[in-house]
Amino acid sequence: MRKIGMKIAVAAAVFCMAMPFASFAGTWKSDANGMWYQFDDGSYPKGRWAWIDTDNDGMAESFYFDENGYVLRNTTTPDGYQVNRIGAWVVGGEVKQKAGGETRNSSSGTSGNSSGGSNSNSNSNNSGYWNYGYNYDPDWYLKADYLSEIDKAAYHYSSKYYNWDAYNPDEIAKVREQVDRIAANPCDATASAEMVSVEIPVWRLRNGQKVAGTAHVQVLSSIANDVKEIFTEIYNGPEQFPIESVGGYNWRSNGLGSNHSSGTAIDINPDANPQIDVDGTTVLVGNKWEPGVNPYSIGRDSDVVKAFGKHGWNWGAGFSRADMMHFDY
Repeated sequence: MRKIGMKIAVAAAVFCMAMPFASFAGTWKSDANGMWYQFDDGSYPKGRWAWIDTDNDGMAESFYFDENGYVLRNTTTPDGYQVNRIGAWVVGGEVKQKAGGETRNSSSGTSGNSSGGSNSNSNSNNSGYWNYGYNYDPDWYLKADYLSEIDKAAYHYSSKYYNWDAYNPDEIAKVREQVDRIAANPCDATASAEMVSVEIPVWRLRNGQKVAGTAHVQVLSSIANDVKEIFTEIYNGPEQFPIESVGGYNWRSNGLGSNHSSGTAIDINPDANPQIDVDGTTVLVGNKWEPGVNPYSIGRDSDVVKAFGKHGWNWGAGFSRADMMHFDY
């Protein structure tokens, strides 16, 4: 689900050259068996890939549809590519995109078997990247019984709370400059020199009561102010969300393959907000996610997701391996 800032990499270019694709306009639909995409002429893709721009931003995502026309989700496609929880092609957990995706009505030929189409001048009215189906009902995912509560939380975050215009270009430039310095000599010593410790206000649970306190989290220095603002907003929120544990910078064995190694990721209450494997059930880190039951679990309408979403951070709920504790810049 990591859509922000994604560009087509070399792997994407090879993938595109190897297989015929087309980007179309239409509507996502669903039934008890899953989801499919119906083009404006009534046809739909079957047994192939299609690039689909669902939010009219000029960037299309790639989806694979089986022989019955249902999008494959959270699996490996017959030709060996990984798709995430909503069916978008991912490499290393990141959604890949293709510039120039169609936002106009198209014809796909018969039963979606053609890889090309003609365009008309009528614009489609998709209302958001995750707002598929149900005649553009913005809460469609909450009514989809085949989605897990984690899936619903991920859709909800993107639809309701993620601020697509939050990033500050000057701040991004500073972040890139620092990350480039780390990449030039990737090791703990180099990365540590770019970090600062930020004191943040937090609520603690003591004998069932909320008690004000502070914590420290180490992050990349260029996002320190952003982090301070986020946690201040969480602290001032009506929920008074309690924070038992918070972690930021941590040099990982895969280096900059982890945002923790660049100090641009934060984990909150890991025991109550676990990381879950691609099967959707196996817990890799932590214990159990129980929003509304465990006060340390981050609910889909929590002050935590509202604050991070407002500042344009990604929530790991939408990763192929759902990471409920994780937010990254």
